[in-house]
Amino acid sequence: MSNPDKPTTDDRAASDGTPLDAVAFAHLIDGFAPFETAPVLAVAVSGGADSMALALLAHEWAQTRGGKIVAMTVDHGLRSDSAHEAKWVGQALRTHGIDHIVLPWLGDKPRGAVQERARIARYDLLDQACATRGILHLLVAHHLDDQIETIAMRSSHGTKPMGRAGMSSRRFLKSVRLLRPFLSVAKNDLIATLKARRQDWVEDPSNQNPKFERVRIRKDIRITVAADQENIPSDAVETRLALEETIANVLARSVMILPVGVAVVDTAGMYRSQDRDVRCYALGQVIRTIGGAAYMPSFDALANLLDATYNDASHRSSLGGCIIHRKSDRIYIFREVGRMDKTPMVIDPDVLRSGRCVRWDNRFEWAALSPVLPPLAGIWIGPLVLCDVFHTKAFRAAFGEIVGFIADLPRAALASMPALYDKEGLRSVGGLEVSALSDVLSAAGCVTPQSRGGNAIDGRWRFAPHTPLWESGFKSLPKPVSLLA
Repeated sequence: MSNPDKPTTDDRAASDGTPLDAVAFAHLIDGFAPFETAPVLAVAVSGGADSMALALLAHEWAQTRGGKIVAMTVDHGLRSDSAHEAKWVGQALRTHGIDHIVLPWLGDKPRGAVQERARIARYDLLDQACATRGILHLLVAHHLDDQIETIAMRSSHGTKPMGRAGMSSRRFLKSVRLLRPFLSVAKNDLIATLKARRQDWVEDPSNQNPKFERVRIRKDIRITVAADQENIPSDAVETRLALEETIANVLARSVMILPVGVAVVDTAGMYRSQDRDVRCYALGQVIRTIGGAAYMPSFDALANLLDATYNDASHRSSLGGCIIHRKSDRIYIFREVGRMDKTPMVIDPDVLRSGRCVRWDNRFEWAALSPVLPPLAGIWIGPLVLCDVFHTKAFRAAFGEIVGFIADLPRAALASMPALYDKEGLRSVGGLEVSALSDVLSAAGCVTPQSRGGNAIDGRWRFAPHTPLWESGFKSLPKPVSLLA
């Protein structure tokens, strides 16, 4: 942890910074208005200078409006002292009257792509915590230096026009708005803000580890940033907003997402756009959503796929964990069974009793509509392909006759649909009403769930991919009106 009375590299850098005051912060956060009366905000606080400054400023802003903040620290458990640091953060914030909770990342940790997977886990944990507490706004402390590093990283990878604008100051997670009020503020100003308040902070050693790309980029470009945006292309935001509108129109006119997690793409609508980048973005977003991935496939792969589906009316290939299957004037995009974990996911009996939600394949959620007592053999989730009855012609024929849109889907698309099982067989299928499934099973001559006595389970499926089909509305913030404390 740094000591505000003992000069360090960051302390010397802070001599060039100007502390943010309440007026400057209000100018930044009011750009995300409107907020509810007596707003409650979550603030992601790692303990670093950036997030500590954000917590203190947001706390004061919320208090003056009759609200409050809840500071949330994700303990990834990747370093031996992470739990101690999380505890220190809580103690430091409570001296300011700020509520604090720790969100541990449980389970096995990844061996590769650690920072990326930790980032995904962090946002998932924060989003879930906000949903549980009914919080609508999550503040994170990315700042101007981070923005310039991000643009530099993307440029080194040959980024397309969408990426040149950098991070949006506003994103939408599953349950909460993610807001970045500091994207126009230099790190030096945030350090100066803490020093003016004599507030300590934590230094994360991973920020100096050259094995991570961002650290290497930071050292390569020797960032020295004033509190302006001269390093960001002036037309990048306007270009991105125009592209977003065009891509959104392409998706709206050409893509339908079925409740069973299958996308149906109208080829005429997709290929109407003359802009190759637009078509790549549109198709990439569909594949990302259906596959439950955090990012879409590479542009080169998408461009090759677009050419292949355009030239071949019966093209079939795989990309991004999905099957892309063209049938005449439609392209069906669905999860690739071979890329799924087909090991049945046993549902914890406590979940069944409490009615809590369970997530499967990072795309579907299932919850019991009322507390139930599970049978002794248990309940589990897996793809429909695991069901013996799925492989019978009678079942598939009945499926297509009773559930209209099913008839046109490729068999492999049906195989990837999520299903609920017990020891006696199929209970429900994701995206279908239980009554529809019962009709299908009856027509196929199979035993229905309703005929199993008191074991019937009333549950709800929801297609809930990691990212929505489209997240537009890139937002940038102006510089603070005043940075004078």
